[in-house]
Order: sequence, then C-alpha cells, then structure tokens
Amino acid sequence: MNQTLNQLVRGLCAGLILLSLNACSRAQDKLAGGNPFPAVQSFPIEASKMKNCRFQTSNPVYSQGQRITDNRISCDEGVPRSVQILGPTPLPSGLQFSMDKIALIGTPAEKISNGNYSFYLENEAGYVVLKMALTVK
Repeated sequence: MNQTLNQLVRGLCAGLILLSLNACSRAQDKLAGGNPFPAVQSFPIEASKMKNCRFQTSNPVYSQGQRITDNRISCDEGVPRSVQILGPTPLPSGLQFSMDKIALIGTPAEKISNGNYSFYLENEAGYVVLKMALTVK
C-alpha cells in the first residue's frame, strides 16, 4: 500500500511539474507575441519612434567634383532602419545615401539649384520624413 501511495504521489508531482512548465511556456509565448511588458532597454531605445531627426547640414551647398563631408542623419531618439529618397527627382549623379553611415555621401558630378528632396526614414516603431534643399555649384 505504501508503495502504491508513493507512486501516486510521484505521479501527481510529475503531472504538476508538467502543467507548470506548460503554463510558463504559454506565458512566454504570449509575452513574445503581444508583449504587454516589453524588456527593459538602455537608452537610446533603437526600436523607439524616431524623434527630432535631422541632417547634420539641412540645406547643404556643395561644389561639383569635390567630395562632400558625410552629411549624417541624427535623431534624439530611435535609429532609422531604412531610408528612401522620395524625390521629387533622383539625387544629383555622384551622390548617394549610405545606410552603413546613415548619411548622404559622395562627389556630386552635376550642378543643381535648390533641389528639394524628401527622405523617408523608418524603423520598427514609426517613420519620419526629412526635407532638404540641396544645391551643387
């Protein structure tokens, strides 16, 4: 009888352990999906909505044929994960946007007067549109 009782108690304990592990697993799945309590992150929070983003020089004047100083984008909070140039026209030949540096880089090969460009920046938490009046002499 003692042996049967011991087996019953062990079986119940094993069952309770399995139930609690299953419950913990489901709780983790819920947190991973809808995560009502996000993990603590140190500042800057990279997945936060980008705030106060700007080019280092917002209305640059460059010289044709001369390499430009990288014109970086900085944000008070958040980090752009993708950047698209909305135009209205392509950047002057020789200039491009580098995601590695999060900057406008290159050597302009053509002249342009007050080219108004819009840059669409986004990350997991939101987006922002930056405007730039670009001149190449």
